[in-house]
Amino acid sequence: MGIELQRSLAELGARKTVPFAFVCLLFFASCATTNPELLKSELNARPSAQNASPSDYAGEVQFSISNKIPARGKNLPYTFNAGISSVTSTRLGFRGLLDLREIQVQAPALLSGTLEQSCSLNVDFELDDARASGDLIELVGSVDVELYRCRNEESEGTNGRGVRFISTTVGIAAAARANVQDQCVHFDLADVVLQPTGFVGGLVNLIGLTERVEEVVLTKAKEFTEENVICPEMPSELSSLNPVLDAGGTREIGDGGIGVALSGSIDTSAMTMMELLAVMQSRGIVGGAG
Repeated sequence: MGIELQRSLAELGARKTVPFAFVCLLFFASCATTNPELLKSELNARPSAQNASPSDYAGEVQFSISNKIPARGKNLPYTFNAGISSVTSTRLGFRGLLDLREIQVQAPALLSGTLEQSCSLNVDFELDDARASGDLIELVGSVDVELYRCRNEESEGTNGRGVRFISTTVGIAAAARANVQDQCVHFDLADVVLQPTGFVGGLVNLIGLTERVEEVVLTKAKEFTEENVICPEMPSELSSLNPVLDAGGTREIGDGGIGVALSGSIDTSAMTMMELLAVMQSRGIVGGAG
């Protein structure tokens, strides 16, 4: 079985053997339980105090929009509160707050699921909690990891699986940040911490399986965030203003609520004003030439 285990690990890119005496010592040194608070405290990126409320983003002109974004077959609602104020004679300042608390409630069901199901490896993720803490979004959950002998490396999915070598649950915590790219809000993982425990957890660390699972988590997280960006829209009456978003970041709303602050500017040149007047004319707000 030792040779078969090494073959499965070779497919994962982890070519390590396990000295039996060292494994025995590891059994006594790794009998801990998963501690979510410890997981979060081990994250390298720690939050700063960034709390916000919609009233912080008021301006001389205020508006609020409720909209939805599609994600994994669902339409997820969010609210966008914003304010516009004069900055210079030709530009307006723009500040807004995306309220994502309704999406936050659905996050465990939305993000949990199978991350990898190959011949030798199965990784299932379950999200327990998602909350804002300062300028970070903290995610805490677990991954169920199973390592199999792969009888046929050319087989797809689970068809070539043989004996199961390892089955364990690993605690996981991750920190994500919001940022602005190309006028849309993107989310990126700032850090990930895995916490294998007990004898099997020590073995998972030793043979390099922890690193492989972390790679799977990071890859799938990147795929998900690239497919699910939020591009806030202006009210139709102001759509011709085309605000330029140049900054954004995570904000905590209330106690752990997830929000994203946005800021930018709006051009108020003569061309922009003519476009706005054309919209107002088409809506009968101002008259046109007879």
